Amino acid sequence: MKAEKLGKIVRNYRHHKAGKCTVCGRMTLFICLDPESFRNTMICLFCRSASRNRHVAKAILDIVGWKGKSIADLFAIDGVSIYNTATDDCFSRVLGDYRGYYSSCYKEGVAPGTEISSQSSCQNIEALTFADGSFDFIITEDVFEHVRQPEKGFLEIYRVLRPGGYHVFTVPFHFDRTILVRVDTSGEEDVHLLPAEYHGDPLRGTILAYRTFGIDLFEQLTAIGFETRVVFSTFADRRNGIFDSSVFVSRRSG
Repeated sequence: MKAEKLGKIVRNYRHHKAGKCTVCGRMTLFICLDPESFRNTMICLFCRSASRNRHVAKAILDIVGWKGKSIADLFAIDGVSIYNTATDDCFSRVLGDYRGYYSSCYKEGVAPGTEISSQSSCQNIEALTFADGSFDFIITEDVFEHVRQPEKGFLEIYRVLRPGGYHVFTVPFHFDRTILVRVDTSGEEDVHLLPAEYHGDPLRGTILAYRTFGIDLFEQLTAIGFETRVVFSTFADRRNGIFDSSVFVSRRSG
C-alpha cells in the first residue's frame, strides 16, 4: 500500500500545490493522489486534511470573520463549541485537545452516548444524546447520504444547535435535479430501487448510500427552520488547497 501511494505521489507531481492549510494553519504542500478527484485528495503534509476538509474549515472561518486564519486558531479563544461526526479526521487530529470540540462515531451494537474518550462518544445522528442547544457549529462530511432517515438527522442537528448556530456539511449533490432515492426506507426493511451503491468508509470498509441529494433538499431544510446557502470554491481558494468543492451552510434561525 505504501509503494502504491508513493507511486501516485510521483505520477501526479504536476498537480501538487504549495499553500496554507485552513485546518492546521501551516504552510505546506498539498499532495495530489488522484487528479480525477481533487475534492477528496490534495492532502496536507502535516494534518492530512483533504480539499473538502479545508473548504469546510474555510466556511467556518468566514462565518466567524477569521480571514487568513485556521481552525487551529480556536485554541486562542474560548466559548466556541464544535461537534464533528468523525473521530479520526483532520479536525479531530488538530482540535482533539480543544475543550470546546466534541466528536463521535457510529458503531452498531454500541449504545448511543457511550463514551469513547472525554470528548468523544458513540452517536446515532437520527437520535443524538446531546442536550438541546449544545453547539455553535456541527460538521458532517459526506455523512447524510448514508443516513437511513435523513429527515430525523437534520431535525436532531437543528435541536442540538444553539439558535443562530450552523450546520456546515458536504454531501453528493445534483444541482439540476431532485433527490435520487436509491433505497426505499419507508418500512422496517430496506427496499433497493436501484443497484446498490457503496462508498468507502474508514470504520466499516464500505457503507451503503441511500440517496444522492438534489435541489428539493433546500425546501426540506427550510421547513425544519434552517436558512441554507451553498459556498462554491473559487480560483483564489487554491492557495489553501481547495479545489472543485461545494459546502452547505445551514443556519438555525430563531
